[in-house]
Amino acid sequence: MTSKNELDMLLKNNFKLIALDVDGTLINNDHIVTPRTLRAIKQAKDLGIKVTIATGRHYPSVIRLARKIQINAPLICCDGAVIRDIYSNDSIYHLLPQEIAVDIMRMTQSYENFTVKVFIKNGKIYIGQSYKGDYFRKFLSVPFKHSLKGYFNLLRDFVFIPVQSTGNTQGAIAALNEPPAKVLVYGNKRPEDLKDFIDEILAKYGESIAITSSMENSIDILNAGISKAKGLVILTEKLGIKRDEIITVGDNFNDLEMIKYAGLGVAMGNAPEQVKNEADYVTDTNNNEGLAKFLEKLIQGQAKTKKLVRCQTKPSAAKEGDTGELFCDV
Repeated sequence: MTSKNELDMLLKNNFKLIALDVDGTLINNDHIVTPRTLRAIKQAKDLGIKVTIATGRHYPSVIRLARKIQINAPLICCDGAVIRDIYSNDSIYHLLPQEIAVDIMRMTQSYENFTVKVFIKNGKIYIGQSYKGDYFRKFLSVPFKHSLKGYFNLLRDFVFIPVQSTGNTQGAIAALNEPPAKVLVYGNKRPEDLKDFIDEILAKYGESIAITSSMENSIDILNAGISKAKGLVILTEKLGIKRDEIITVGDNFNDLEMIKYAGLGVAMGNAPEQVKNEADYVTDTNNNEGLAKFLEKLIQGQAKTKKLVRCQTKPSAAKEGDTGELFCDV
């Protein structure tokens, strides 16, 4: 981890892209992007920095947030398996071979009460009787801990999206008519079962798959070599952006590779210690404006680098900025 002086120096680098994780990073635990975070993102973009999202969510579950923060670079979703421009819909896919996905679904049947979701290009296949019904029951089974806005955001992102409930594994296998972006497996109440399942699929497909995790007691299974970091490599090559011009911010194990890859990798205060230890900088938690606080530091450093100060009057030496505000060289 960098010292304060080293961070101050880093923040003056000519950064060109910020890639943000969503859950635990961009949004708080109430599933809301705070006004302070929105302001900071806008200010970063006003400085000419591209801002995008790098998430484990699939496209239908992240498009609302991508539009809300008005990303200005293609987004990375499904942990790097999909890169998509939300304005042109141009997409790059690195999909899990269909036969491997089918076999993995079959293998889950040996474990009691595993939950499986298969992420396809524009939707999900859910092994269960009713995806929407199960989600509503899940919401009703826990204390009312979100605001109405937070619950509405949850419903928009995870319930009111294209999902095909297949009833059982055989139904899911029959419904899967294309290679998926990833397979998400939730374990049961015995953590050792998920560990045994991981060992089993690695023994069979170790060189053909990648495994990551974005939440406790679950794994994401992707095509070999795929990660958020790999998605960043592909995206930034197309944008002509160098590795040391990238900032990444995340909070979980599926963010670890992109945090290590970036010129400046930032971990949230709510991240596991292993993730924090690999980051260049650790900011505050997602519930305490951690992303906004980091971006505000970045904006200060970038403004100093550009050697611009806001003019209080209108001197003849002033120059018109992109936003129509007046600036003076110092």
